[in-house]
Amino acid sequence: KYFMRGFSLSLGLLFCVVIPLLLSSWGTWTGSLNSGVLINAFFLVFVIGLAEELIFRGWLLVEMNQLFGPRLGLIIHAAIFSLVHARTTLDLWGLFGLLIGLFLLGIVLALMRKIDKGSLWGCVGLHGGLVGGWFLISAGLIEVSPEIPGWLFGPGGSSLNPLGGLLSIFVLIFILWRQRTLLAIGG
Repeated sequence: KYFMRGFSLSLGLLFCVVIPLLLSSWGTWTGSLNSGVLINAFFLVFVIGLAEELIFRGWLLVEMNQLFGPRLGLIIHAAIFSLVHARTTLDLWGLFGLLIGLFLLGIVLALMRKIDKGSLWGCVGLHGGLVGGWFLISAGLIEVSPEIPGWLFGPGGSSLNPLGGLLSIFVLIFILWRQRTLLAIGG
């Protein structure tokens, strides 16, 4: 149940990027997939999602909360998560956007664990779904123009990371608002 809720959330976030991309002149549907891409996407969802969630929300978040308290621990954990995933090949503004998006994702994932009563499966579904889903999209379903506006869709040109664009940042802020509401009413 938790995994599917997180995975569904990842699909919703990807949908919020892909639909405007396809409706613009910066994305073209190619729809070409092969078994290697599908297998790789499957492993990204489950292996990378599980491994990173065990490290970041299963261990690091707990350690930071014990060292600094729940509020500061949450912030430090999300900052570390974003810095570990940063790409140094980006320009300053692209890197800044990506760090903001990753930081927000770190907070979303930490709050998801709290909402899910300590379970990591929702986090695995969301994180793994984003990684595997975007790989599937970018490795064969959609061709992205190198002239894509990074501020809107994410930095990196034709190999963009959508978490650094305003579309994803606004969706992550909405998810945070929704999570805060859920936590306020008790889950």
